[in-house]
Amino acid sequence: MTHTPLKPPPNLETNGELKARCPILIGKLLWILNTVRLDISFAVNSLAHHMSKPTEEAMQAALQLVKYLNQTQDEVLRLGSGNEDKLAIVTYTDLNWASDLNTDRWSTSGSIIKVFGSMVTWNSHDQKCVSDSAVEAEYVAGSAATCEALFHWHLLHGLSFGDHVPLILTDNTGCIQVTKDQALHSRLKHIDTKYHLFCNHIMEGDITMRYVKTEHNDADYLT
Repeated sequence: MTHTPLKPPPNLETNGELKARCPILIGKLLWILNTVRLDISFAVNSLAHHMSKPTEEAMQAALQLVKYLNQTQDEVLRLGSGNEDKLAIVTYTDLNWASDLNTDRWSTSGSIIKVFGSMVTWNSHDQKCVSDSAVEAEYVAGSAATCEALFHWHLLHGLSFGDHVPLILTDNTGCIQVTKDQALHSRLKHIDTKYHLFCNHIMEGDITMRYVKTEHNDADYLT
């Protein structure tokens, strides 16, 4: 019985072998991830690093993931919370700081967006920059999540679903403090300008940000 999507940590060093079968299999897993099975986000994201130069170990890890999916077919995505009082848009964010040893220590971001209690968007990806602290990496992750949350807000607003303010939940208290304290925010001036969109929308009141315990952070297992 396979209980986990990926055994930690597999040997995924590349050697240029299996260039035909492995990328095709990983591509199919990516499709499954993006449509119905967000629980394999971290596993597929790890395997996707090796599509261009796959190894036997990567292939075996992908086959284990297929076995896991086959044995967990009863896991389904349910839409509709049955509670219309839930906030319109709630976004969970999380990250694994400096986790990728193969790409100059990029951090891994994860996010889940719920609309009226139903998961509609999920994402796990490597940040395209190097962060010197977990707070900075969470700040970058929050900026990406903000763009996605505002997209859904505009969609709901256009459908006349009210003027709900999107809520972003994170388990990083340092990131929350940075967005509220301009003195702390000044220490992040070196970050690429596009990431400061996050803080600007919070100051303008377009979105709100709150703390959530790690055990209640739905995005935790994406990283």
